[in-house]
This record gives sequence, C-alpha cells and structure tokens, in this order.
Amino acid sequence: MKSKIAEKAYTLIKKKKYKKAKEMLLNNKVRMSHDAEALAMLSFADIFLKDFYGAEELSRKALREDNFCFNAMLAKAYISLHNGHRENALREYFRILDLDPENKVAKDNIERIRFLTNNARGDEINPRAYLLGKKKLSMSRFLVLIPIAFILTFLSYITIDRVYPKIRYVLLDKEQKELREKLENVYLFEGLEDGKIPDSAKSPTYSPREVAEMFDKAKNNMRSASVNEAVMIINGALKSDINEYLKERFRVLKQFVIAPDYNIFRESPDYLTVVANYDLYNGGYVKWKADVNTVGQTNIDGIPKKRARLLIYDTADKNIAGVADLIVNVTVTLEPKNYIEVYGKILGYDAKQKSIQLEGQIIKHLPKKK
Repeated sequence: MKSKIAEKAYTLIKKKKYKKAKEMLLNNKVRMSHDAEALAMLSFADIFLKDFYGAEELSRKALREDNFCFNAMLAKAYISLHNGHRENALREYFRILDLDPENKVAKDNIERIRFLTNNARGDEINPRAYLLGKKKLSMSRFLVLIPIAFILTFLSYITIDRVYPKIRYVLLDKEQKELREKLENVYLFEGLEDGKIPDSAKSPTYSPREVAEMFDKAKNNMRSASVNEAVMIINGALKSDINEYLKERFRVLKQFVIAPDYNIFRESPDYLTVVANYDLYNGGYVKWKADVNTVGQTNIDGIPKKRARLLIYDTADKNIAGVADLIVNVTVTLEPKNYIEVYGKILGYDAKQKSIQLEGQIIKHLPKKK
C-alpha cells in the first residue's frame, strides 16, 4: 500500500482491532478524504463491525477515487456475497484477476464461493478470509509448532487406539448412529457363532469361506468413505450363483448403506465407468460436474418432484461424457445452462434414454466456464 495511514489501519484490522482502526481513520478525515486505500480500509472496518450499509458506501467512494483499488473491490464483493448476490461478487473477483492474474485473495475467494452451501449468506460467511486472505504462518511459529504437533499426534494415536470404540459415534447424527448400531448385528448367518460357516453356503463358483469374506468386506466398507466398494460387492453377490437365502442376507445388508460424508468422499467413479458397470454401481454414490440442460417435473410414488436433465463432464472437466436424469431432493434453484457439482445416489440406468438416473443429495452452483 502507498498510503501509510491505510497500511496502519490494515495492520490494526489484521489484529482484530476494528474499532481502533476506524477511530484512527476517522481522526484523519482530511488526509483520507481522497485516499482510496484508506477509504477501503474504513470499509473493511465497517464490515467487521457489521455496518454493511456504511461499508458499501465507502467502497463505492474508494472506487470513485481510484477505479483500480483492489481492496475496495474486495470490500464491494464481500458485501454482495453477504447480501446473497454471488454473481456480483464473482464479477468483482474476476475483474481483479483481469487486472492482476496472480491476485491470490481473489483466486481463493472464487474457490470458496464454489463450495458455499446453496443458501449460505450473511453471518454464515466469515469476512476475514474474503478480505484479508489466508493467514500466513511465520517460520518462527512454524518451528515452535513442530514439537507440539508431534506430541498431539502421539496422544491422538493413543486416544484413537484405546478410546475410539467408546467415542466413535459422537460425530454421527442420530439416524446414522442408529443405522450403524443395527449394522453391527447384521450377520451372514443368524444365530451362528463366528467362524462356523455351514456347507449350504457353497455355490458352483464360491466356497462358503469366500461368501463369508465377501459379506464381511462389504460390511466393513460401509463404515468408511468406501461405500461404493461395499455396494459393488453386494450387487456382485446378488448377480452371482449363491443361493437365495444368502442373496437375501446381502439385500438386508444393502439397506444399511449410508451416504458418505460429502467432504471426505473422494472415490467417485467417472460417468463412463458407471455406464459400463451400472448394475454393479446401482445404489452407489457419485460426485460429478455438469451443465443443466432442461428442468421439469416428475412423479415418484405420487409425490411431485423436480427433475433435471444433466450433461455430465468427463474427468478432465472439458468434454461432455454423457447424460443423467437428476431427481432434485434439496432446496435449490436450477435453470438451463447452470454449471453445477452434483453429489448423488445412483438409482439405475435408462437404456432407452441412455441416461444414468440420480437422486441429488447435495447440489452446488459453480462459476460459469469461460
């Protein structure tokens, strides 16, 4: 910053001394009246003090003084974001990048907006990162933290190893907790002691031991982010030549499939893989990027539902790999040409339409492709 008064205010704001920064700026009204950076810092202070009307006026005034004041643009963009106008915010961030392609705050903010929930606004959006960027860690602090991190890691290992069975449900919501508690009591052979597998489990293809191992592997994977592997094992068993009793046990197991946490879900198969093996992936989960083609209504069990035809991108996010029909179960506005990320459950494959059928769990709007 060229302005010393703006630089001093910025330092105070970084230290969370918002009132002091504002008072200091207001005590220098004459010096800052035509200083765009100082006006932008006063706008920052007002944002942190939740005077958004005043902050907006100051950001506009700063831009009248200097049309290329990045901090004023950041303030203006955050206020748009706070008010729910994401397109306006993105417009400001892209304008900053046009002027300064290496501006990290603007780049990071575009990524943050991509992963905001559909209805996030107001106090749900913390201004510090959007205005000041990521907090930088000094080397001296980093060196101090190394032994602390080592000790915490060691203590965490001991805690997880010894105490985990007692606390593993704390982070689960009630429905998932109940499902997982019931899953503990789902066995391939009811009433039999572990390790005793009857000969009736034998099939032309699989030995009793192999069937039991398939069941246990599927059951264990349902407790992690690898739910798709569990689903594929179960679907494979249902297609196999094992007897009908065993297939029913696998069907029971499939009832306990829980959607993996969106934030840790990394094992999404691509579109073409699902099409080639849709009978194995049926009931599994995907996270795909897509363009909305059309939006309409459908009826499921007598209940009207919103339905969207999606054009799914390939893994490189460049070319359209195929089509999916999405049942929208979440509150979100969808329009043709929207660019979205959809996290959903595979319901099947429509061979006539050549379309994967999906049930939407989470839908996020993404910035439009250039």
